[in-house]
Amino acid sequence: MKRVRLLILSLFLLLMQFVAAQQQDSVQRKKTKVHIEHYDKATFSKSMGDMQRLLGHVRIRHDSAYFFCDSAYFYEKTNSFDAYQNVHIIVNDSVEIFSDLLNYDGNARFAEFFDNVKLMDDSTTLYTEYLTYDRNRHLAAYPDSATTVRGDKTLISCLGYYRDDLKELSFFENVEVTSPKYQMFTDTLYYNTDIEKMWFLGPTTIINKENILDGEHGYYLVNEDVVFLDKRPFLHNETQCMWSDSIHYDRNRGLAKAFSHVDMIDTSYKVIMRGDYMELWERKNFSFATDSAYAISYDGGDSLYIHGDTLFMHFDKQKEEVEKLIARRNVRFFKNDMQGKCDTLTYLMVDSIIRMRVNPVLWAEDSQLTGTDIDIKVNGESIDWVMQKGNAFIISKDSVEGYNQIKGADILSHFRNGNIQRVNVDGDNAETLYWIRDDDGGLIGIDVSRSATMVIEMKHNSISAIKGYSNISETMYPEDDLKESSRYLQGFKWHDGARPTDKDDIFRHVEAEMPQAETETVSSETQTDTTAETQKEQPKRHRERKNPE
Repeated sequence: MKRVRLLILSLFLLLMQFVAAQQQDSVQRKKTKVHIEHYDKATFSKSMGDMQRLLGHVRIRHDSAYFFCDSAYFYEKTNSFDAYQNVHIIVNDSVEIFSDLLNYDGNARFAEFFDNVKLMDDSTTLYTEYLTYDRNRHLAAYPDSATTVRGDKTLISCLGYYRDDLKELSFFENVEVTSPKYQMFTDTLYYNTDIEKMWFLGPTTIINKENILDGEHGYYLVNEDVVFLDKRPFLHNETQCMWSDSIHYDRNRGLAKAFSHVDMIDTSYKVIMRGDYMELWERKNFSFATDSAYAISYDGGDSLYIHGDTLFMHFDKQKEEVEKLIARRNVRFFKNDMQGKCDTLTYLMVDSIIRMRVNPVLWAEDSQLTGTDIDIKVNGESIDWVMQKGNAFIISKDSVEGYNQIKGADILSHFRNGNIQRVNVDGDNAETLYWIRDDDGGLIGIDVSRSATMVIEMKHNSISAIKGYSNISETMYPEDDLKESSRYLQGFKWHDGARPTDKDDIFRHVEAEMPQAETETVSSETQTDTTAETQKEQPKRHRERKNPE
């Protein structure tokens, strides 16, 4: 290890000499003489090359720089000197350097400082054991570790430079920055103290009490406490992780902005939120994503995919977990056992309840559920129950033709293994219309039932029993006796063309569904909503319906 350090030091010195020579040739500065201004005692030795030994309160001047020390050896022919003990150089109005030993070449305007070296410039202080200073280039350099202190910040690195004219520090290898607010670890760091800005290159980690930031390239605005990272940076705390192509983090506001290919994961409730733009507000305990935004709830084998124009994730800061997920505008979601669309969706993580608002439609296996509002209780990977509040409707296709329908003010459906098991219809106006078939699939009749409330038992997505309460009426119609317009309960709409078919289909834009009239005069509320693609799959008489005037 010692040999390696010596090799690095030798290469460093050669590089510095080469750079100094290049600078000397290009600038072609006029050589100036080193002047001895004061000493208490002096001796002269011709045998040592016209060397003068100066003792006591030595003061030497070269151009505008002043050198102070306890003793010195001055070489007049080479215009150079060595200074010992309490060495102090005043380079200009702001830069001063201290050390135990100094070698200075007046012709090259180049100094080497050894042991207990300290460079001071304004409010910046650099400590090291070996330092070179090129006055021509205003460049201080160290090849073997140094500590720099500026204000409340401490910067440590193995190799570094300082340009006092530009007020710019350069740090390389095992760079560490420590302040009361954060710690930073990187390979390469440039720090302009004039504008208080740091640039970092290579793997970088920034740690503070709120989170940890990892990246490979970016900058830090010291006074504003703002960090920018690109090249796929990573932000994480105990329960949330965020990746993106770039991250802008404002520590004072507790705000992280992520741009392009953003992924945010909450490990407490196993939720992933994605988009091309995202904001994380740590102190307000929420984040939101937009631009191709979607969320994935991956707790279990069957993941839930939710898309909306904008997604919000709210956190419980005390429990450090997701409290709820909100999707707004053009919401569509897909899960193997259920799909849906609405304008606003709220997923309460703690209660495992999904609330659908504004024109909600839910598909579960062969059933379509609609209402003014829909609440879904999820138990593990499956639906536990669904509550449809206001204008509630359940529709499923008959095995041959027509639609089986359940309607009421409110409907509570209990599920088992993804299928409806029991339905409670409330609201003083419960209705069903059902195509009853024998075991061979032959049509027995079309049953139309009405009562104040109903309890319907289901088996294999078919009605096995209906129990009505108060004001009960039930009629079984032969197919030919029930006219086409009467085969649809009031408010019937079939939205199958809008149903997401897989996790990628949640991004498909669904056009406004145009109602399709029956062949006979019916209420506008008894129309079928389908896309052209779905209409082609329906019986011919449905396709031939004319739109109302």
